[in-house]
Amino acid sequence: MTDESQFLLAVLGGSAALVAPVVGVVVARQRLMIVDVMGDSMAPTLAHGDRLLVRRTRRLRAGGIVVARHQEGGPRDVVTGSAASAWLVKRLVALPGDAVPAAVAPAVGDGVRRVPAGMAVLLGEHPGSVDSRRWGFVPLEDVEGVMVGRLRSSGG
Repeated sequence: MTDESQFLLAVLGGSAALVAPVVGVVVARQRLMIVDVMGDSMAPTLAHGDRLLVRRTRRLRAGGIVVARHQEGGPRDVVTGSAASAWLVKRLVALPGDAVPAAVAPAVGDGVRRVPAGMAVLLGEHPGSVDSRRWGFVPLEDVEGVMVGRLRSSGG
């Protein structure tokens, strides 16, 4: 092997060592996101200030905690009315074909018995949560992903 060939292999090997972490970060950003919990709608399970690791996915199961886009014309902090996170953190309680929870019936119409195709029901765990009890069904396309863990607890 010539000196030039050895040099080229060394440079390519070194570049690969630098490129691999960059590619890993790009792939991780496409599949994972970090979301801060704002408000108390998921108390006592999650508290204001908790930081969550979320896996972007369309494979959803009822019972999981999900992150979705806001449903009321842009993100707002319910208490102050000021701009807040672009994301909602709620529990996914019903998917297409599931029975409509009684608490959601007034928002979707008392005659609606099943969640329609392409829709979901999202509820907060705090009784004062603004969720499907107010908005009705949430488009599945607005659900960005599923919580896989808590990175930081607010300690509250």
